[in-house]
Amino acid sequence: MSRINGKRGEASSPICAKSRAGSKRTRAQRAKSITLIASLAFAGAAYAELMKFETRPEGPNEAVSATVKLDGAPYEIAGTLSKPAQSPSGGAKSILIETQPSEDVKPLALERGLAVLKLDFAKLPDTAKAPALRDLLGHLRGALKMKRVLGRAQGADADAMSGAASAFDGLLLHDASREPAAPARFIATWGADAYWREKPRIEFTKGAPSNGRRFYLPGIASSTSATNCVAPINARASAPALRALFVALDEWTAKSVAPPASRAPLDADLAPAQDLKWPKIPAFPLPPEGLRRAPTIDADGNEIAGLRLPDLALPVAAFTGFNGRTDKKGPPCVAGAAIPFATTKADREKNADPRPSLIERYGSRAYFVATMRIVADKLVKERLLLQKDADAYVAAARSAPF
Repeated sequence: MSRINGKRGEASSPICAKSRAGSKRTRAQRAKSITLIASLAFAGAAYAELMKFETRPEGPNEAVSATVKLDGAPYEIAGTLSKPAQSPSGGAKSILIETQPSEDVKPLALERGLAVLKLDFAKLPDTAKAPALRDLLGHLRGALKMKRVLGRAQGADADAMSGAASAFDGLLLHDASREPAAPARFIATWGADAYWREKPRIEFTKGAPSNGRRFYLPGIASSTSATNCVAPINARASAPALRALFVALDEWTAKSVAPPASRAPLDADLAPAQDLKWPKIPAFPLPPEGLRRAPTIDADGNEIAGLRLPDLALPVAAFTGFNGRTDKKGPPCVAGAAIPFATTKADREKNADPRPSLIERYGSRAYFVATMRIVADKLVKERLLLQKDADAYVAAARSAPF
């Protein structure tokens, strides 16, 4: 057990009665405990103290618990530490910190030899998250003997990680409203729904700084909740892009291999939302009202800018970041919409759909599959898609609805 007093720089003896008793048990059974007391200052008169950080074996993983005192009230932080099945000699030396449960990047991180720590910050006020992360991870490096710390989060948690950037070597952030300061390296992503919320995203006027990259994921919405939605739900996945970008971040921070160039619109690339020409078909939901700027669209209603994954480069529908309400008095639909193309010319004419049908676009499924392979393999060469995900897009194309 190691202990750090409230006065920084003064360390007490690392040996105590509790640790001597624990030394009688095997390493696999012994709980590793670090009790820390450190002031964490943040905006305003409030303050936080990290009172405890502890890990203990729990099956194949380790349970993590910490206590943060905020304005005199304690808050518990729970977590789970997963270790790679195969790690370098001496154990994993790099770790990925996540604050939301997700299986789109975690398995890949473990496969690449990183430990993964999932922290639950839900009980912490947003203003306390950044200072808590900064102090916690400062001690975590030593406690777990980690040389490199990466982080991944979205929304308010992503903003907290940006505020604690000094504790990280690299960050993969989705839908953040702020960017980390150098020297921390970051890759930022966001989807179509960011422009259509009640408080829409405000875009940058200049490109990403040298320590960062930006990738817009067109036609992807964060939520797939079908509550009170009038149009079919847009369920396009961001995971393939996030996996490739995580590998790029991993190699950037571990080997200084520069990641792919940014693919994201600047403010000058956006258009007033009221000027966008959406397809005039009965099934297409109306976009939210209000003054806002949004990415430009093609004749199908699909966005043009950003990192176009294979299922948008060769679409079978129009994918939006907004939807309409079934019940106008009910809650807003927070999902995007997916308005499929007709299969044949006769089908689309029957529904007064001006968008070319699948047969008119691609002719045959064989052509569609072959072209999907070309598009996917090009993204693999550009390091914007992993080969496994490229193969998955091609496999899905073989079941295209025509």
